[in-house]
Amino acid sequence: MISSGIEEKIENGIKYIRNGKESGLYPFEQAFQGAQDGESLIDNKKVIMLTSNNYLGMATNKEVSHAMCNAINKYGSGTCGARLHNGTTELHKRLEEKCAEFFGTESAVVFSAGYLTNMGVLSAIADRETVIITDQYNHESIIDGIKLSGAQVRIFQHNNMRKLEEILSKNRNFRKKIIVVEGIYSMGGDLCPINRVVELANSYDASVYVDEAHSFGFVGKGNQGVAELFGCQDKVHMRMTTFSKSLAMVGGCIATDEATAMFIKHNANQYIFNASMPPAIAAGTLKALEIIQKEPWRKEKLWENTLRFRRGLIELGLDTMESTSPIVPIYIGDDLLNMKITKELLNEGVYIATAIYPAVSRNQSRLRATITSSLTSEEIDIALDKIDKVMTKYNIKRN
Repeated sequence: MISSGIEEKIENGIKYIRNGKESGLYPFEQAFQGAQDGESLIDNKKVIMLTSNNYLGMATNKEVSHAMCNAINKYGSGTCGARLHNGTTELHKRLEEKCAEFFGTESAVVFSAGYLTNMGVLSAIADRETVIITDQYNHESIIDGIKLSGAQVRIFQHNNMRKLEEILSKNRNFRKKIIVVEGIYSMGGDLCPINRVVELANSYDASVYVDEAHSFGFVGKGNQGVAELFGCQDKVHMRMTTFSKSLAMVGGCIATDEATAMFIKHNANQYIFNASMPPAIAAGTLKALEIIQKEPWRKEKLWENTLRFRRGLIELGLDTMESTSPIVPIYIGDDLLNMKITKELLNEGVYIATAIYPAVSRNQSRLRATITSSLTSEEIDIALDKIDKVMTKYNIKRN
């Protein structure tokens, strides 16, 4: 039996989903029939992949697959336990060491998912006597972690350093202050001015937490992310990343000092009570991390493809919303129109995600392309031609 109140909430919450499915416009959960590279397969039809976080093309790497198979043969399919008990193998320890080495920190803590990393760390490190000052466009995993922490929350307008300083000034009385930002924002593709964030944090005695999920592996000289790009990585208390994007795996880590890492391991519920990352995933992540460091051509190809695609969109007069990264949005505005365009592009053989409310603000819907090193120049040009065709059909306003 279901409560009438719960039933009402469910029905109200899925009205637009039902409408989308009934009208044939529902764009979500497409079932892929193969690996995601420059192309993939949906309904036995090849599609150009413009929505995959496989930034550096590691999802189909044979060395990674081989490392994972070897790990399964040696360690089995999983550990059947949490990290503090029987869930740690030598691979988990090695991965944490390599992550710390990569970020140049004393230590690192690996979680089973990137989402759990943000939730676990923020809910453990903050409490009711803490004020967390967060960018309005931070990821939902950050928002959930803040909620669980019980901390006081202050939200500043996206990338607005004047507002950030104003909030810091008004909250001087808090001894524990944390500023939380992303290196590259997942819906807009724009960068955080992290150097200015760090300056303000130093002035107001605050810690800085940066989510480098969409910048890890290809931003900065050492590919650490936006904090390194701005030369202030050593002044950031905690740097987070996920393995599900540039490394094409599952999991995440927080890179920080040894004391903070130890505290997290013994206070983050998402670490203490969650099943550990399967050894095969740890092995694949280690191999992927090794490969991206020794094959710089992947990063070069990614940025070459990104510039080609974004330049093509701008030449078509489309609004890319000031993106400066491989996340390239195309502003549409209306949710229903966005879903129609997404469906039309899929019919044309181009797979690109639709971002509608609540993933973005109301009337701010957009197509959300993510460019990878796996795409060929020919595939990008074909995709641009198809985008031009569909945008013309739906009379999308050009600049």
